[in-house]
Amino acid sequence: MALQRRSLLFGAAAPVMALQRRSLLFGAAALGVAGDARAEIMDEHALAEPEPPRAVTQALAAPERFIWARNLAGEEVATAYRTGQDHDIRALLRLRHLFRDIREGAQGPIPPLLVDMISLLQEQWGYTRPIIVHSGFRTPRTNASLEGAAPASQHLFGRALDFTVPGVTLGQLGLAAWTLSQRLGFMGIGIYGTFLHVDIGPQRAWTRFGRG
Repeated sequence: MALQRRSLLFGAAAPVMALQRRSLLFGAAALGVAGDARAEIMDEHALAEPEPPRAVTQALAAPERFIWARNLAGEEVATAYRTGQDHDIRALLRLRHLFRDIREGAQGPIPPLLVDMISLLQEQWGYTRPIIVHSGFRTPRTNASLEGAAPASQHLFGRALDFTVPGVTLGQLGLAAWTLSQRLGFMGIGIYGTFLHVDIGPQRAWTRFGRG
């Protein structure tokens, strides 16, 4: 049955709060965390996110942006997370928890640009299929324990996601990501045996068995 996106996934829109990227990622007030929780947020200078290229701004021109994601613990978030240039901080905090290092129970940064790229990819299938998150943020210990993981992996900074989409082959998913990368001028894309890796670093692509 054909359904409107909002009725299919999201229900009533969540209240939206305007915020700056830096305040979202690094300010304790914006994150709603204090004390020990704030220590989980990494150095802001290492994680500072540049202003997105004009092509990104144009690609994100829809009045609202959505995401539907599920992690390997079975937790799920289906929500509108952005209206125009304003992000819903509560939605992003839910995604930050969903993208956490499940092994360590540790949450990391949640760059809005990464969420935007995943949303743009998911949009190609009409938001009718969830993103299955295999790996988001990683602690150094988790990263070191994974065979083939890059020592300076973008996962350490919350800037990468390994995922699949039910009913979509890795080839189809990789092609969609590569096409988006060519359009926008950045993104790292890796096709592995059981998932696709996407990050918001420089433009590059690879195929490998193992971890990213």
